[in-house]
Amino acid sequence: MASLEENRVRMNYEVAVYREQLTMLRREMERVSLTTMDLTTAVQSVNGLRAAQILAPIGGGVYVRSDIKDTRVIVPIGAEFAIDMETGEAAAELQRRVDATRQAVTKLNEEFEKINKKLREVSLNLQEVEQQLSISKQVEAGVKEDYI
Repeated sequence: MASLEENRVRMNYEVAVYREQLTMLRREMERVSLTTMDLTTAVQSVNGLRAAQILAPIGGGVYVRSDIKDTRVIVPIGAEFAIDMETGEAAAELQRRVDATRQAVTKLNEEFEKINKKLREVSLNLQEVEQQLSISKQVEAGVKEDYI
């Protein structure tokens, strides 16, 4: 059977691992949430696209007046490839991506909660082991004083 000290060391390691996993999941949830917001903005922009005059950014805070003549959109499909789509088709594809990112955030949040629950359990067990170690040390100190 493992000693209390070995259990304490193992539990401290588990706590550190769980905390690191939570940090990584939190970062990934933030990244996917930002992607969701970006895609949502793209869906709104595609849905509002029509032949009109716009200000197109050209860099450095400079804009140029531009006429939209063709409302077809070019949508990235991965590996630096893109496809030309009608606005309705593009909006549907982008909305599908929004839904997928929302599902990903939900799954990440579920995993976050599972790991957080494990962390709380291990932390409680660690506190118990540390209390037992403290009591053992106090008992040892008391026993040594009896023999001195």
